[in-house]
Amino acid sequence: MRLQTQLVICLLLVLAACSSADKNKMSNIGNTFAVEAVPPSDDAFNKQPAASILNFLRWYRAHIQELKKIEIVTHSTNPDSAKYYVVNTAGTERYLNELKKSGFVSDKYIDRWRAYFNMVSEKLKKTPQTEAPVTGLDFDFVMLSKDCEEDLKRIEKSTVDHQKIANDEGSITIGLPTVGRLRYWIEKQEDGKWAIVDIKDLRSALDQAQND
Repeated sequence: MRLQTQLVICLLLVLAACSSADKNKMSNIGNTFAVEAVPPSDDAFNKQPAASILNFLRWYRAHIQELKKIEIVTHSTNPDSAKYYVVNTAGTERYLNELKKSGFVSDKYIDRWRAYFNMVSEKLKKTPQTEAPVTGLDFDFVMLSKDCEEDLKRIEKSTVDHQKIANDEGSITIGLPTVGRLRYWIEKQEDGKWAIVDIKDLRSALDQAQND
């Protein structure tokens, strides 16, 4: 009996250690990315502030699978509405914190997305959903599309299509490897580093005409 008890205790300790290791692994995404990545096709990415945008996308490519493990939506804890989806605020805050730790996005960027998640949360309260994907959360929040694997895989093939920078702030339009463009608003921070403030999808022809 004593031997069985000891074996059970050892098993529990091993399981606890594995669980702790998994949690630590998830909580340490950090700001590392593939520094050995291939050089960009467009030389403009070798200079600031465009370099910060490319490095952010490289960081995202390196950590996207870990970020996807963060639970953005969950089911309501209310027994009367357990079948309904709700925004997991703890999850969205953790997701935003990981983006912030990358060192490539500003507080303004984080605040914009926090407001967006809150808006979706309020909409779900007014119009509950029982089936996934949840409206408003059915796309990649960084690439602003539902299918971005190919673009991320070949992100160094992107081009700087337009750049307007003055007084340590401005916008840069990036042509993606497959199709479409993303516009980044970027500002120099107090520490001298460039950080992304906002991103807009310019994939539609109407948006491209309006924003050129």
